[in-house]
This record gives sequence, structure tokens and C-alpha cells, in this order.
Amino acid sequence: MKKRLVSLLAVFMVLAILLTGCAGAQEDAAGVEEPTTVEEPTEEVVEEPLKVALLLPGTLADQGWNAMGYKGIKTVEEKYGVEISFTESVTQSDMEEIFVNYANLGYDLIFGHGSSFADSAIIASERFPEAKFVIINGIVATDNVVSIKTSGHHAGFLTGAFAALMSETGTVGMVGGKEIPPIIDAVKGFEVGAKYVNPDIEVLTTIIGSGTDAAKAKETALAFIDRGADIVAPLADVAGLGVFEACKERGVYAIGGNSDQYELAPENILVSVIKDLPVSYTFAYEKLLEGTLSNEVFNLGVGEEVIYFSSYHDHADKISDEVQDELNLIIADLIDGKIEF
Repeated sequence: MKKRLVSLLAVFMVLAILLTGCAGAQEDAAGVEEPTTVEEPTEEVVEEPLKVALLLPGTLADQGWNAMGYKGIKTVEEKYGVEISFTESVTQSDMEEIFVNYANLGYDLIFGHGSSFADSAIIASERFPEAKFVIINGIVATDNVVSIKTSGHHAGFLTGAFAALMSETGTVGMVGGKEIPPIIDAVKGFEVGAKYVNPDIEVLTTIIGSGTDAAKAKETALAFIDRGADIVAPLADVAGLGVFEACKERGVYAIGGNSDQYELAPENILVSVIKDLPVSYTFAYEKLLEGTLSNEVFNLGVGEEVIYFSSYHDHADKISDEVQDELNLIIADLIDGKIEF
């Protein structure tokens, strides 16, 4: 009996020890906190704005082609907050060096404002494959050089059609500046546009070979006026100012080009045919952001609303409803591709 009691006591003691151990283990487990995951601090990546540069063949003072190029790059700056720089009056001999300088400074997008910049851009692009070079009114394309054309044919056609609709003498004229593709195309378009409206009209055209020789442009315009032209249109950068001087002296009408040039000769400039070049600049920048700015020649015209008539300003009463209706039909035909050059 005593042995059985001792055995039972022994069993009870073992059970008590086991139960105490389990309780302690549970308390220890309950008191242990799960490890928490600590996130490493991340550095905020701040992208620097892209840098955009522009090379101009002439001066901003022309209130025409070069002024429109400057307006284009300023539009990109204002719309997208980019850093910009530009160089005026870049000569042929300096083009490559200036392209290279901008690329060395880390500019991402570099515009050459005119087809004359094409060869130099291609040479510079081979040294800087990460930069993008855009030739306004060019015809070249490589992996990192593209061209954006604003249709000289469309601009010239609208100018010629308007001149023919408004002429009372049956003779109109256009004076081109440099002998480069966009001006050659515009002069051809002027002839086609005038003849489209009036097959019997006499069309006087010439390209003087300079965008700065205002005296020569004036002399040419005076010769056209002496031959009966009552409307003369320049497309000659600074040289075009000479045409407006001739029109003022002889009391004939003119048509502005590239930008709204009304203020240069308010009594004589009936309308301007605008090339809205800022559209070309923002178009290029947006293509750059999309990653699709490479190896292509983009053509923009009346259909893209890059080329259109300015306001008539103080001359609105001189433009009849019949003339305006005819112009609207012509614009529709250009958009639909019904007019060939």
C-alpha cells in the first residue's frame, strides 16, 4: 500500500512538472513579438528638363522665317518647361561647329531651321548618336536626324490663288529669296495656284538667290510692277522687306508669307499666308517623348492646319464673299489631295 502511494505521488509530481513547463512555454511564446519588415528609404528621382537648341540662318528681325523659328522653340519652352538656347545668323561654315557645341553641352534636341543645315547635322549626328537633330523643311533622314516639312507647295498655291482672285490687271508676281527646296516649291505652287484660278493670268516669278539682299528684291518687285503686276508676294526672309517697300512706293498690294506681316506695310498687305512653324516644333518634341523621332521625313500642310490665311485686318471689306467662298473650296481640295503640283 505504501509503495502504491509513493508511485502515485511520483506520477503526480511528474505531471505537475510537465504542466508547469508547458505553461511557461506558452507564456514565453506569447511574449515574443514578430519581427517587422523595415522598408529601406528610397531616393526620389528628379528628372531634369530636356534641353532644346536652335540654329537660325538669319536674324529674328526679319519678322518672317527666322522669327517663326524662334517662336517655335519658345512655344516648346512655354508648353513643356524645357531649357532652350538659340544662335542667330549661322553661316554655312559655322553650322557643324555649332551643332557639335550644343551636343557637347548635352542638348537632347537640336533644330536646324532650314534645309541648308542638313549636311552639317548629319556629320554632327554621327559623333553624337544620343542627340536628336531636326531639320525644318529638310529632306534628309537617318537614325538620329529627321526632317519636318511644311508644304511649300501648299503655301505657294494659296498665295497664288489669292493673288489671282484679287488682281485687277491680270498680272501677279512672286519674289523668292534663297534657291532652296521650300522656296522653289512655293514659287511653283504660286504659279499653279494663280493658273488654277485664272488660266489666262500672267505670272511673274523669280528667285534672287539671297535672303538678305533687300535692295535686289525691291528692284525685282519694281520691275514686276512696271510690267503690270498689281499684287506682289515675297518669300525672301529679310530681303522680302524690299518687296514691301516697292509696293508702298507704287501703291500696289502685297501678300505676306510665313508669319502675319501686316504691320510691315498695313496699307498694302492684304493678307499673309502663315506657316505655323510652332506646330512643327511641338510635333518634333512630342515625337521625341514618344520615342518615335527617327529616320523619317514628316510632311505637314493645310490638312494639319500648319498653313493657313491670316486675318484680313483693315482690308476685310475688300475681300468679297465670292472670293472667300472660292478660297474655302480651294482649301478643301488641297486637303482632299485633288490638286497636283
